[in-house]
Amino acid sequence: MFRKNIFTTTSVITGCLLALVIGSQATHASQSSSHYEQCFTEAMAEKTGNIAQREAQTACREQFPKTAPQGNVLSNEAVQKLKIDAGFGWGIFNGTIYNGNSDYVITQLTISMTPIHDDHHMEMHANMSHETKQHQIDLSLPPLSKGALSMALTGEDTHVHDFVWEVIQVIGYKSN
Repeated sequence: MFRKNIFTTTSVITGCLLALVIGSQATHASQSSSHYEQCFTEAMAEKTGNIAQREAQTACREQFPKTAPQGNVLSNEAVQKLKIDAGFGWGIFNGTIYNGNSDYVITQLTISMTPIHDDHHMEMHANMSHETKQHQIDLSLPPLSKGALSMALTGEDTHVHDFVWEVIQVIGYKSN
């Protein structure tokens, strides 16, 4: 009888401890996510530009390492609330993005880019790519905020003067 009670008591205590640990981790993950967003929003409060954005992301990820959810593909309605002013120059695709959504954090854009080859240096164009390519740009853009876009072009794309581009996918997550 003594052994049965010890076993039962031990099982109950172990179960309670396990529930506390799992509950604590879930609460911590939820709090960490909101702390990361708050950290990033505060870090970017009076700053703009790629360098400031990267510094804020790095500092907040160091402070809250498991906090930036990857998210899901956003609806067309959410994508329509983004305002992007971007273009190409000196081998870089760059510009600004405004997230007009009040409840979504944007974490990634997928851009489709098709090179435009004009008559300028036509002999060089034979060796250049004419194919459409897709590129991902990672972000951490809170709701109702403006950020910078920047992506260095690589390889043969660095010599292309212009592209037809469009956003084909946006990934993000609902903010708390």
